[in-house]
Amino acid sequence: MNYFTGDWLSDNAIMFDFLEDVHFYSGSERRRMLSVSEKVGGSMLYGLTWKGYLSKTKNRTIDPSTGLYKTKVMDDYPKLAEIFKEFAELHFPNHVWEQVQMNKNFPCPPHTDSSNITSSILCCFGDYEGGETSIEYPVGIQSFNPRLRPLSFNGAKYKHWVEPIKSGTRYSLVFFSNSSVRNIIEKKKKEKKNISFKYN
Repeated sequence: MNYFTGDWLSDNAIMFDFLEDVHFYSGSERRRMLSVSEKVGGSMLYGLTWKGYLSKTKNRTIDPSTGLYKTKVMDDYPKLAEIFKEFAELHFPNHVWEQVQMNKNFPCPPHTDSSNITSSILCCFGDYEGGETSIEYPVGIQSFNPRLRPLSFNGAKYKHWVEPIKSGTRYSLVFFSNSSVRNIIEKKKKEKKNISFKYN
């Protein structure tokens, strides 16, 4: 192990320190969901995407092994790939994922993640109060604190949101698979091409 201990509480504190060194902002889709000042936080995607367009003057960096594109935060913080991989292998080794939604003080309103497949794993870090994750199941709404342990749920099936953050700093990481990204990677595998970028 290069970064973590295997103990959840210790690793939660270590991940918090890593995230403190990351500049958070919100991608365009997340800005449409909720407006959060960059001084407060943001929500951004780490990993590969099929979307090559970044701005009017710049495209995303291509990943030669898959033909997909690296998100901006992946280009800016390449070390996070190793950090996320080790953390996931220690705390949810059987969960398959390709992308990580990174959030700081971002209380998502009620929504579903229609393009996600299978379950997502949500982990929270920080000294915050409030900020519970609520999920609307058929039997009723249940609230969780993923700072205590990783939370597995189907974000495509069940509406979910973050309760108001009363104080402190709340980071969260959502480890998930996107149907478009997964299909492209699986197609490459079938073509027997070498894929060097792989979280698990």
